[in-house]
Amino acid sequence: MLVPAYIFGQLLESLGWVTPLFAQTVILCIFPYALAAHLLYRSVHMPAAEQRTLLLINTVTPYLLMVLTFALLQKPYARSAVLLVALLTTFWFWLVERYFQQQDKLQLICLDELTTQELTQHLDDDSALLDQHIALVNWNDADDMPPASDGALVSESHQLNERQKQQLATIKLKHIRLYSVAAVAESLTGRKSTLTLSNPLWQPDGNPAYDSFKRLVDLIIVIGLAPAWIPLGMLVAIAIKLDSKGSALYSQMRTGLHGRPFRIWKFRTMVEQKNAAAQFAQANDKRITRLGHFLRKSRLDEIPQLANVIMGHMSLIGPRPEQHTFVNEFAISIPSYPYRHLVRPGITGWAQVMQGYAATEEETAVKLSYDLYYVSHYSLALDLLIVVKTIKTILTGHGAR
Repeated sequence: MLVPAYIFGQLLESLGWVTPLFAQTVILCIFPYALAAHLLYRSVHMPAAEQRTLLLINTVTPYLLMVLTFALLQKPYARSAVLLVALLTTFWFWLVERYFQQQDKLQLICLDELTTQELTQHLDDDSALLDQHIALVNWNDADDMPPASDGALVSESHQLNERQKQQLATIKLKHIRLYSVAAVAESLTGRKSTLTLSNPLWQPDGNPAYDSFKRLVDLIIVIGLAPAWIPLGMLVAIAIKLDSKGSALYSQMRTGLHGRPFRIWKFRTMVEQKNAAAQFAQANDKRITRLGHFLRKSRLDEIPQLANVIMGHMSLIGPRPEQHTFVNEFAISIPSYPYRHLVRPGITGWAQVMQGYAATEEETAVKLSYDLYYVSHYSLALDLLIVVKTIKTILTGHGAR
């Protein structure tokens, strides 16, 4: 797409309609184009229902960053050239996606019924989700060649017979992509399955390079927006003091990165209680004040946690930090729970935008499956998606208690 954009720029320049700056800007657009391609590549594993949103986010964001960079460096550039290449990039990747997804469902060869049953178990018996996005294709034993498909679904948990081993060898020779049952389930649900989390050998890996980049971005955003959120926080604090008795701020010890304790700060949304035992907030909780309902729904109660971000206790995006009492309980009763502490806890996160508030141990187990999906796949592409979904969550009040 950069080549036709450059040729078009040269044509406009020869006609005297644009300056040489247009073609120069088009050449510089190779950097956001490469970043867009990288983000899309990193997001191929993400839930199928989010792919269109991710396509738009991942192609537009790099060009917005390019414009911001030009503005900060005070360098001249052609805005029309950036707009043209951004539109062409979005169109190009959309066209490619349509080419590779000519049908609504992913066509996967399935060698036996046990693999289908295992996939259904990974989806927590949600067969409707499977039918909506996946079409399983059986390989007739009488045929030597595999049927037309997008790939093959392969199980790692049971043995294949001789015929199925021969079919799998043919699939590999034909360079047909192989999909594991767990990977397909994750791409449909956006969370780790119960079977995966119950496996004692399963363990996510960290991403140290992105951790450092993310920490830098957190500091730039929070410190850069301090002139906005500090006065807003002062107004909220005054409103809380006028609404109910007690301190405007509420603090509590939480578990953070690598299990280290830290003190989290929030604006008080409940009636002040001395030495109250740790418990989940329930729907229509009577302890919540009149103003507290609005603060929770709008997420304004979490403004003080921006100070936690500056101190390094938290990130803008990550699993929500939990109370020590619950952490100790869940570490024993819920497999893989401690792995959620491999990344910094966040003000917003994948579990918050996908599920909302968890008020029981069962809901916490589902929330954990989203958190560990994030721990396994966190990246710039996923974080950008969380930002967009967080804005939607704030506007709708989804998940607030």
